Amino acid sequence: MVCAAAVGCGGGGISAPRTYPVSGTVLVKGKAVAGVKVSLHPRFDMGSVKFTPNGLTGKDGKFTLSTAAPNDGAPAGEYVATFELLQGGTDKRGLDVEVDVWKGKYADPAKSDKRLTIKSGDNALEPFTLD
Repeated sequence: MVCAAAVGCGGGGISAPRTYPVSGTVLVKGKAVAGVKVSLHPRFDMGSVKFTPNGLTGKDGKFTLSTAAPNDGAPAGEYVATFELLQGGTDKRGLDVEVDVWKGKYADPAKSDKRLTIKSGDNALEPFTLD
């Protein structure tokens, strides 16, 4: 019985938290931008594994979030949002890497002022406006 109660015993899997649908839009200087990675950083205890729900904007600036499966949303709770516009580049050794066009300006959760709450049910977020 002890084995059945322990996470990872036998199957080695991790249980995903319960999630709720989350969608939104990112606008940069009032315009939709494709390819923005939106990440939500939890401000609550999720347990031993910290999930970071994220999504990518389409050409219309809209995104849906995924936590453990495509478009499954995010667990209910308080978050801070970060944003990166990733494009292909190379590092000093010539290796292919993804580079944030904004050079981390919106990528630090400790500096982000974009706070939000995910609740049970559908979550259509107010647009995120970046300058």
